[in-house]
Amino acid sequence: MTIFKQLLRISSQNVFRNKRRTVLTLLILMLGSAGLMLVSGFFEGIHDSFREQYIHSQTGHLTINAVGYYAKGASAPYDYLMKNRAEVERTILANPHALYTVPVVKFGGMASTDKTNVAVLALGVDAVGEQKMGGHKYSHYKGGATNIVAGQALDPNDPYGVILGQGLMNALGLKVGDSFYFITTRQAGAIDGAQYTVRGAFQTILKEFDDRGMKMNIGSAQKLMGIGDQVHSLLVMLDKTQSTDSVRDQLQQAFRTNKSGAEIITWLEQGHMYRHGSALFNKIETTVQLIIAIVFIFSIANTINMAIFERMREFGTMMAIGNSRLTIFSVIFTEAALIGVIGAGLGIGIGLLAGDLISSFGIGMPPLPGSTVGYIALILINPVICAKVFLLALGSTLFAALVPAWRASHLEIVHALGYV
Repeated sequence: MTIFKQLLRISSQNVFRNKRRTVLTLLILMLGSAGLMLVSGFFEGIHDSFREQYIHSQTGHLTINAVGYYAKGASAPYDYLMKNRAEVERTILANPHALYTVPVVKFGGMASTDKTNVAVLALGVDAVGEQKMGGHKYSHYKGGATNIVAGQALDPNDPYGVILGQGLMNALGLKVGDSFYFITTRQAGAIDGAQYTVRGAFQTILKEFDDRGMKMNIGSAQKLMGIGDQVHSLLVMLDKTQSTDSVRDQLQQAFRTNKSGAEIITWLEQGHMYRHGSALFNKIETTVQLIIAIVFIFSIANTINMAIFERMREFGTMMAIGNSRLTIFSVIFTEAALIGVIGAGLGIGIGLLAGDLISSFGIGMPPLPGSTVGYIALILINPVICAKVFLLALGSTLFAALVPAWRASHLEIVHALGYV
């Protein structure tokens, strides 16, 4: 311990002996670490914003269906209706992390006007729950996850008022207040339909859904389909996204115990677009980290090499008075470690301050491919990012010091003492 303290004292004195060189090295580390913090925080902000908007506009944190609906329900929607909705809902809401559920029925049909017919994906939803879920505001994001871009949202007291995806409304050539006919196939096989009025147009993060989607009150949808009080799914909203996996496991156990016959699909299992986008962003982030690490290594290695050439006689003198090659290596390596710790620490502090400043107004982002809605990205820095940046900066510094330290510790004493 005494040797380590002595080594640390000598190394710290050497580090601050040449202030100009030390400041230059620290600046490289500080700016690089701060930049890496902001880049990592930016990508974390993109992930977080996109994830929350997807969850609150499409799937909820969990989707509870009758067993088999997720795999086969699109081709046979009437075969996978949830007949014990009340029991399943009670089980869900008994979990302390579950806030509320949004019942949904999903079916296809044809929307017709005097000029055109368009195939439609219709959703019957609870108007109050859907507004609560879709109206979720993500920090500085100006709208909700589901934006009403024209007219008004669903009204539970208006059974024939519907809202259309913006793309669908444009395809039908309709505007708010216009009427159109919608027909579908009932459970018994008969074709039925009714005239509906456009209350408004919505826009979500998925363009594909906006181009085909229509939402109506769940009571109207159930009556049109002839399915009574049955539903296809219950969208479950939780207190926080991080609870998704644990709540899924708890509910699966509860459903097995009470034999509810329900399946649970998480938002991530349904989020194909999110997974692909997330994988792309992760590769970009890794590439940026690699580039910054290379800059660290070459910049710091160059600085340490310059210092070793200037201190050649010093190392020769140390070896001449009996210091081992390991001592020389340890002194140089410890100096690099000190610079790495100080530079990374200061860089993380600067990154945190800059991240808070940028997040105070956010970064406007254009729509992702397949989306029509832009979003606000924030700089979200968490302890994991801080730890990764610190280890990357320190590790790069230590790696850069290996070769110079080895070379200095293997100098010939006579050559080192006579070096000019």
